[in-house]
Amino acid sequence: MTKRKDILFLYVLVFIELIVLMNSKTVIQSVIVSSSMFVLNIFPSLFPTMTIGLCLVNSNVFLVIPSVIKKTLKKLCNFDDNMTSIFIMSMIAGTPSNAVFINSYLSKGLISEKTAQNLLCCTHFVNPLFVIGAVGLGVFNSTKIGIILLSLIYLSNLIKAMILRKNFISVRKDNEAIHSFKPIETIKSSIKSAINSLLVILGIIIMFNILVTLISKMFLFSGDVSCVINGLLEMTGGIIKLKSTAFPYVAKILLAYYFLSFGGFSIQMQALSMMQKIKIKYVKYFIFRLF
Repeated sequence: MTKRKDILFLYVLVFIELIVLMNSKTVIQSVIVSSSMFVLNIFPSLFPTMTIGLCLVNSNVFLVIPSVIKKTLKKLCNFDDNMTSIFIMSMIAGTPSNAVFINSYLSKGLISEKTAQNLLCCTHFVNPLFVIGAVGLGVFNSTKIGIILLSLIYLSNLIKAMILRKNFISVRKDNEAIHSFKPIETIKSSIKSAINSLLVILGIIIMFNILVTLISKMFLFSGDVSCVINGLLEMTGGIIKLKSTAFPYVAKILLAYYFLSFGGFSIQMQALSMMQKIKIKYVKYFIFRLF
């Protein structure tokens, strides 16, 4: 017998389809804007960092990470070399690249499912170029604000990793984790994985931007309320709108940090969609996005 929640879900889908059809012009315009934003802004920044990051994590990058960093993260967070590689590369590439890296290591048996789930909770970084450039300079006209926000994000994730340290258990010795490096194959597989991941990201961005557009059209929220809703659903749009809100300067900085740390449901779904090998406990992941 079909479960009631399945029937309810079908009704919700039918309702959404009717809303989309009734607002076809708005939806089409939203898809065009979302696709343009992806092609002009998101793809150029994510594709190189994601591809190079995958090449690095698949090529024993922990061999070139300074020993002082590995020892420090081992002491503070109980990370082995593989976990350290994921954490460091996630700091550089940001989310949802972190989920791609975690999934890659998990598929190779270099980390356990439990470790993968907990790493996802403490590697939710934002691309440094976006934080310093688009947020710091673009919204606040200050590189200093961008650096402060980026530092807070790094500190927050380090604290989360320390809280979760008991959940990080090595599945094998570090010297057993070293695998052969085949440059051409590594580059090809990294490009393929990055392209597939980015197509999924494009789809999620389009769907969430359609949702934001329809909500804005159906409900006459003020600019400030619209900014907060937008930031919770789709981070980038909410941060961009911060510049034109009436919030006090300090409140804008705090909201910017929260939008970046929370990531918006759009980026959360992007990250979860990259984790193909295991079923993620979303409640725990969501809780760690709240602070």
